[in-house]
Amino acid sequence: MTTAVIGATGRVGSEIVGGVLARGGAVTALVRDPGKARLAFGEPGGLHIRPTRLDDPRDLTEAFDGIRTVFIAMGSTGIEGVLQRIAINAAARIPSIEQVTRLSVLNTSADSLGINQRAHYSIDQFASSTAVPYSTIRPAIFSASLLAAAPEVRASRTWTGLAGSGRMALIDHRDVAEAGLRVLTDPALWGAHHDLTGPAPMSWPEALELLSAELSEPVSFRVAAERQFLERLTGAGVPAGTAELLITREWAILAGENDYTTGTFQQITGRPPRPVAEFLHDYRAEFV
Repeated sequence: MTTAVIGATGRVGSEIVGGVLARGGAVTALVRDPGKARLAFGEPGGLHIRPTRLDDPRDLTEAFDGIRTVFIAMGSTGIEGVLQRIAINAAARIPSIEQVTRLSVLNTSADSLGINQRAHYSIDQFASSTAVPYSTIRPAIFSASLLAAAPEVRASRTWTGLAGSGRMALIDHRDVAEAGLRVLTDPALWGAHHDLTGPAPMSWPEALELLSAELSEPVSFRVAAERQFLERLTGAGVPAGTAELLITREWAILAGENDYTTGTFQQITGRPPRPVAEFLHDYRAEFV
């Protein structure tokens, strides 16, 4: 049987597709834009790119026919949150599906200051109500979040944000995908929530110190007032809803919600997570 991947062209979803194929498995990528998916993946053996209306339970039921495992990597709010619930509900009715693994976020909770964390909690509660066979990976903030700084860093060697203090154990999206692949393919890891962090908590200014070392020139963090930060985000074309998610993420960082590490990644994969310095070295070209 086959793995269905929703969100197959994203950072984590694309790594999941490649990982399943590398193991000799078959993947059905349920996508809205098959042209984009073919551009991303080509036409490797074992991959079926299926145009799918994720808002249509009947189309999803047909797409899930014969599927054994499902991986979902989508946003938690707005239309993407709705589509996740539709997909989970459809999967719960397919006898062949033995496990749905979903990309969530660290600190998933009804009490988090972060909108994203609360929304992921709501999706988990919905999944529980359907009795779907279910697990999640819950990564800390991605090291790739630092790429949002790249345009400002290139222009002025600064990055402006809200959280000048507060720490989080940033995790490489490639590590998230590796752990997600292990959870997806190992029944011993099914039916649980797996909290994933990078190796060490750090603040945004401390992350920029690592970037300074990589670039051999100083990069500094500038703290903005919330209204100023909002205007910078929306002025850069960030949709208002996404800007609100990013602002509440900063509140959660300032409140210390993310200031801890777990050993889950090493337990699952047998190796330590990549340090942020390695990510910055690999993506150095984005900042110069």
